Amino acid sequence: MPTARRALTASSALLLALVGACGESVSLPGDGSLIPVASRLADVRGEETPGPRETEHVLGEEAEEENKEKRDAWFEERHRAAPDIDWRAIEQQNANRQRLKRNGLSMFAASVDSKWTERGSDNVAGRMHVAAPATDGAHLYAGSSRGGLWRGTLDGTNWQPLADHLFGGVHWLAVVPGVNPGGPDAVVVTTDGGSIHVSHDDGVTWQVPAGLPATVGVRRALVRPGTDSIFLMVQWWESGQLRNALYRSTDRGSSFTKSVGMTTYRGDVWTPRDTSGPLYLLKNDTIQISNDDGVSWSTVGSTGVSSSGGELSGSEAGAPRLYAILDVSGAKRLYRSDDAGASFAYKQDVSDYWGSMAASAVNADLFAWGGVEVHRTTTGGNSFSIVNNWWEYYGQEATKLHADVPGIDVVPDGAGGETWYISTDGGLFRSQDGLSSVTNLSLSGLRVGQYYGTHTSTANPDHVLAGAQDQGYQRADLPATDALDFDQLISGDYAHLTSSTGAHNWVYSVYPGFVLVHKNENNPILYQVDFPANQTMGWLPMVHADPDDAERWFLCAETLWRYQRNSPFNSWSMQQWSTHDFSGSGNNYMSAIDFSPIDSQRAYAATNDGRLFYSTDKGKTWTQSVTNGPDAHYFHGTALVASKHDVDTVYVGGSGYGSTPGVWRSTDGGVVFVPWSTGLPQTLVYDLAEASDGSGALFAATETAAYMRVDDSSAWVDITQDDAPVTTYWSVEAVDSADVMRFGTYGRGIWDFALDDECAYEAIGLGLGGANVISLDTASSSFVGGPHVFDVSNAPPLTLPTLLASTGTGSAPLLGGTLLVDPVNLFIAPWPIATDALGNLTLTLTIPNDPVLYGIDVAFQLAASDAGQPKGWAFSNGLSATFCAP
Repeated sequence: MPTARRALTASSALLLALVGACGESVSLPGDGSLIPVASRLADVRGEETPGPRETEHVLGEEAEEENKEKRDAWFEERHRAAPDIDWRAIEQQNANRQRLKRNGLSMFAASVDSKWTERGSDNVAGRMHVAAPATDGAHLYAGSSRGGLWRGTLDGTNWQPLADHLFGGVHWLAVVPGVNPGGPDAVVVTTDGGSIHVSHDDGVTWQVPAGLPATVGVRRALVRPGTDSIFLMVQWWESGQLRNALYRSTDRGSSFTKSVGMTTYRGDVWTPRDTSGPLYLLKNDTIQISNDDGVSWSTVGSTGVSSSGGELSGSEAGAPRLYAILDVSGAKRLYRSDDAGASFAYKQDVSDYWGSMAASAVNADLFAWGGVEVHRTTTGGNSFSIVNNWWEYYGQEATKLHADVPGIDVVPDGAGGETWYISTDGGLFRSQDGLSSVTNLSLSGLRVGQYYGTHTSTANPDHVLAGAQDQGYQRADLPATDALDFDQLISGDYAHLTSSTGAHNWVYSVYPGFVLVHKNENNPILYQVDFPANQTMGWLPMVHADPDDAERWFLCAETLWRYQRNSPFNSWSMQQWSTHDFSGSGNNYMSAIDFSPIDSQRAYAATNDGRLFYSTDKGKTWTQSVTNGPDAHYFHGTALVASKHDVDTVYVGGSGYGSTPGVWRSTDGGVVFVPWSTGLPQTLVYDLAEASDGSGALFAATETAAYMRVDDSSAWVDITQDDAPVTTYWSVEAVDSADVMRFGTYGRGIWDFALDDECAYEAIGLGLGGANVISLDTASSSFVGGPHVFDVSNAPPLTLPTLLASTGTGSAPLLGGTLLVDPVNLFIAPWPIATDALGNLTLTLTIPNDPVLYGIDVAFQLAASDAGQPKGWAFSNGLSATFCAP
């Protein structure tokens, strides 16, 4: 039955149930019939709606940078799409829908009680990009890779997220005073990819500034001190070329106008940070200056070299002294000007440079750039030294820089000193002595971990393992009262954590180059086992524990390999388990594998070019699924999950852009796959997992949100609500002991989604205040075909209440309270029995055994005339449920 028709029929059945329960057809006083009131809600509401020590895995500087390049290429490959499909633009549209949804929900007085709990890591941060002080002088803003904007105290405590509504992270940041003195700052945040937003209410809502082109890049954001002027160096495509221009805002980021264009030259802008001085612009190998806030420009000098662009910084301690790193025929070269840009001198070529650089405001000879490590000069660029080798961080996390440095910011203190902020792949650091020493500001509460996966032990649920980007293989082993603290057992990138028993006696994961073997539930020991040689595979290839032997595992490459322990020794040998060649017509490989929990001889495989396979002999031989499965050219198989309830049912997820669905299902053992993506936007599905509560519900971790689907008659539903962050959900696992689905995100840590008893009522809108003073409760289940008993307390005494019911929840202002049922499908039924002298009442609804009601979401709320309320009405909390078949 089509969804709309089914909902309409269910509404009618609910209406009949209410009529039967009340004994007559009634509605609000003054009306003569019981009716849906979507078209007359204004009449109803009377107002308008508003562990162990870390073990370092040491790579050389060149190897570390090569690792980053391969990671980026692997990430790009997984987003497989047709040549005419821009997956980044599609995901930006998904992100914008999330932002608008969250902005709208922020207007309501209440929302459905959160099913989400943040699990950290609380002490191990991920990649940061930028830092800037708040205008109150007591707080610091910090932007992360995909974990949004944060604000804390200057010493790195009391961190709070301000941009969980935004996707893509915060790579550039501008802060000016807000409209009202002492009120929220005006904050403009951008991504490297050109997403630009502004908030005037501490991040409750975010808007897109007016006046900007369809930007695809941002290279700089700065504020002229002492003014409200914000400048952005942006990029956009025009006539097949990447254009560059400097834009200015004079209304606290609400709108921008072009200040100066630079065609294809990738220029930069700098201004003194201690006073409202002139602007210095690197444009077409010249330095231009503006003394009127970017209205007009004049040329003051030349770099003396032909370049395609570069980065510009300066020291106020000079005239000012300017530093420029220019892109000259593919080489990065450092130049210095001692005469405010009139002339430049070459200093040296720059290696290990990722575009982050800054000069001291108080020492003209102090300058630094960042790559894998931070390179610092105290001689004006004549010579450089490394602040610390990146591997020194391990064991000295509080005082040594982590590897990989996307951002360096310098803030004068107005008293002759300054603070340096260094953004790394392992959090945010501060220096107050010109980088002679550093302090980690992200050791508590900066929850921006970038996780590839989690694994919670079935033997001891307090044991949680996690694989992170650049923050290694982590372990938590204590009960969590709030968020988890993790120990980093070994550095690097780890993914695909797997165990055949679900316990942590043997756990396997992968690093680019080897399998990490974890032995022991308590006091784990780690071993490294090499990949097979001369095999094509993913950068982080899929690994899967042998379902029949805890000491063996499978590795996916162009063929399938199995490793077995050389008992009783802690060494492993590998064998080519299957001779089937998954490389196809090119350098392709097996990208996902799963075994049926019901019959381990039944195995399924997917490849990075979208081909699907099934096996009936535990992966020894393989048969390719028929061609009406995913389009092989534009589908990358990232996730497989075989059903716990049906040996012939299996799901596959992957890149779902254009006309290619992101989730497919087979109910015949993998012979035929059909689309199963109704309700899911075009997106990349990173992972799939099935709930273990018997419901058969499937959960998807995707590029911008988390989704759930229950059965054939339903669709995928966005479950992030207004509580979970808009970020990349990379993994999901069922944690039976806690009755939750645990998601690992790539930028915002680990989050738990609580599974409901599918046949139980849930209280919503508790503690709202206002006119919501009545208590509505029930101990009944939500099975149809019997009585549902509701207990009412704290209602006006000796009053006939009104029952509000709908097929779904809502949240909207109503007569001084909050309406918690859906106004579109709202039914109103005054109850024929009054409350007692204490304001108590028992309501009994008999819900008929009508198959149309099976699986329908319902919500109830009570309203009562109350002269003690400002608008004459009192309301209860809500109760929501899904009707279950008896």
